[in-house]
Amino acid sequence: MYGVYIIDDENLAVQNLINSIPWLEHGFAVVGSGTNAQIAIAEITAKKPDVVFCDFKMPLCDGIKLIERVKENHADAEFIMLTAYEEFEICRKFFRMGGFDYILKPLNQDDAALVLESLNRKLTSKQNKTPVVRFTPSQSSGFDDLVNYVTANFNKKYTLDELSKRYNMNPTYICDLFSKQYDSTLTIFVTNLRMKEAGRLIAGSNTPLKEIAAFCGYQDYHRFCKVFRANFGKSPSQYREDI
Repeated sequence: MYGVYIIDDENLAVQNLINSIPWLEHGFAVVGSGTNAQIAIAEITAKKPDVVFCDFKMPLCDGIKLIERVKENHADAEFIMLTAYEEFEICRKFFRMGGFDYILKPLNQDDAALVLESLNRKLTSKQNKTPVVRFTPSQSSGFDDLVNYVTANFNKKYTLDELSKRYNMNPTYICDLFSKQYDSTLTIFVTNLRMKEAGRLIAGSNTPLKEIAAFCGYQDYHRFCKVFRANFGKSPSQYREDI
C-alpha cells in the first residue's frame, strides 16, 4: 500500500479528495492531509509518503515552492498537481521539476483513476516489482472464488465494497491478498485482464476498435485509448497497423 499526502488550502477540496476517490482499490492509503503549506512541508518530511497531491494555487506558498521545499528533504516522492488552471507555463514548470501528472479541478473520477493506475505502476517499478496476471491458488478459498469471478467478469463494473459484501471479506484483506498473491492491486489486476483481451482482439480480428473497447469494459472510447497507450506504448489503431 502506497502512502498519500494531500495538501490544498480549501478543506472542502481536501475532504472531497479523501472521500470521493477509492484509494484502497488503487493500492493507496491517505496518511495525512492539510490546508497549511508550511505545516504540510513538515508533516510530509516526517511521514515520507510515496506521493503528494498538491494544490497549485495556495497563499504564501504555491505548489511549485512546496514541491521545491519537500524535495530538499524527501526527493523520492512523486507529485500530482491539483489545479483548475490548465495553463502551459504552470504545467511546464511542474513537469520540469519531475512532477508525475496533474488532475484538473473539479475532480473527474475517470481521470483520477487513470492517473492512479499509472502512478501505481511507476511506484511498483521503482521497487523492482512486476504486476502479473495469473491465477495462483491462495490459502483463502473465498479469495480464490473472488479472483475467479473477477477474471470471468473482467469487463463488468464493480467496486471493492461490492466484492467485499459478495464474498464476505474485509476490503483491506482483499487488497492485501492481491498484493501478496499478484504484486498488484484490484484495479490494475482488472486493467491487465482487459488490456490482454483488447490486445488479442485488436491483433486477431477486424472488429471495430470502439466495439472492442466496449466489450472490454470501456464505454468511453477516449479513456480506453489512454489506458491502452499507457499499457502498450501506442494507440489501438497503431497497434493494429503494426501487427
